[in-house]
Amino acid sequence: MLWALLVPAIAQVYKWVDEKGVTHYGERPPEGKKSQEVEQRLANPVPAPGKGVQPGWKEQDLEFRRRRIEAEQTEAKDKQQESSQRRACNQARDQLAQMKSARGLYRLNEAGERVFQSDEERKTSIARLEQLISERCR
Repeated sequence: MLWALLVPAIAQVYKWVDEKGVTHYGERPPEGKKSQEVEQRLANPVPAPGKGVQPGWKEQDLEFRRRRIEAEQTEAKDKQQESSQRRACNQARDQLAQMKSARGLYRLNEAGERVFQSDEERKTSIARLEQLISERCR
């Protein structure tokens, strides 16, 4: 049984050129034509010039794992940034709702006293916050 598997591996190969000048290869030489036996060599082919040695499966696996880890880290970073941005948007929207519903807005001065905003200052603050929300919250 083993011989049946080895015979094709050690079969002879013949080379010949036909009348049109085309080179042919085959397991049997053509009848009535000149042919020559081709020496078979079992070896790994030499890499083409300019090309490096192909990485083995271990190197490919390590490279795949490295890329997967980088992708996971990038994805986690993107999710964290998205979550942070969503939180900031929600805070700005809450602040806007409070500004619109409050009767009087004030800030504390250097002495710790309340300084109330005029209606015009309040409208300006609301417009600025609405602009910020429209730019950052999508």
